[in-house]
Amino acid sequence: MIQVSSTTHARAPPNTIDTGRARKRRRATSDPLNHGPQPRPPASDPIPLQPLFKDPEFWFEDGSIVLVAQGVAFRVYKRILAEHSPFFRDMFQIPQPARMAEVDGCPSVVLTDPAQQLRHLLRVLFPTNGNLVFGKCHGVITMDSVSAVARLSHKYQIDQLLAQALAILTEFYTDNFNEWIKPYRETTLVANSLDAVSAINIAHLTNTPSILPLAFLHATRSGSSIMRGCCRDDSLIEGLAYPDLERLFDGRVMFLQTVSRSVARIFRPQVDPACKESKKCLKVLLEKARSVDECLEALYANPTRVRTWADAFRVPGHPMASRLCECCCDMVEDREQTERQNVWNDIPRMFGLEPVEGWAVELE
Repeated sequence: MIQVSSTTHARAPPNTIDTGRARKRRRATSDPLNHGPQPRPPASDPIPLQPLFKDPEFWFEDGSIVLVAQGVAFRVYKRILAEHSPFFRDMFQIPQPARMAEVDGCPSVVLTDPAQQLRHLLRVLFPTNGNLVFGKCHGVITMDSVSAVARLSHKYQIDQLLAQALAILTEFYTDNFNEWIKPYRETTLVANSLDAVSAINIAHLTNTPSILPLAFLHATRSGSSIMRGCCRDDSLIEGLAYPDLERLFDGRVMFLQTVSRSVARIFRPQVDPACKESKKCLKVLLEKARSVDECLEALYANPTRVRTWADAFRVPGHPMASRLCECCCDMVEDREQTERQNVWNDIPRMFGLEPVEGWAVELE
């Protein structure tokens, strides 16, 4: 259904589109107080719109349809919208009323979407100078862009574009254990901890549960600011539903408790059975166990993954380098790998989520 506004208005300022101004009705001479019924405008007159601002980025003079969002007019091409979106294709096939509002002689459609979010979608559908095609091979993408494209492509049934947006999210909030344990990962999406709010909501909207575990884990870094939500495009506030806030708070406590115990087990003072320098290695492990608070401080500051501490015994120049024998180094690394796998497998449960297909890894 095409939605238009029937509100009358005064003459638009010079930098706006004058979409039709309602004229004052002449009072009947036989009724000086104008008490009687007023004549209706002819059925052929178009319904006037509020003054609209032409979007400087998406106003194509040869465009065939004007999309209106929050008083901003985007003149684009009906054919391209219909080609990619069954929603718009079906809409355009419905016979339109004779009184359908026009903008600069072009038919218009009023949408309920925020103008800036619609602009993100149009940048993908109608690339202009300085705008890149949406996808992994075209550099860094922000959560503002991914969130808007995911939501609107879902709403308007642009499946190919939705799949691209979800691929970017699942790359960042990975469900792959081997990707998670990499010390440094290059991803298309650049996101902060509060951006996980949008990821969680999109995962629910699109039924993509594989995004949820790490999205919740990233959101735990937000602290109390998570209660205020995140700001999209410097104007739109987005928050979490109360059940998700409960999952987040409970899950953070459980995650930190679990990983704290894991760190203690990694450095427990017990040498490898094949160790030939047991006294020296036991002393090093005891020393590390006593300073485990340093590991925990780093963990609490960034609880998005189980950090790599065991390799400190092999890094040249590190205070712990070469202080353990080769057998004990291998033992500590094996312990860490096992603990990481255990923690990974348990993340969905920590945040009260349903089991995620393909999430768990087999313990080595």
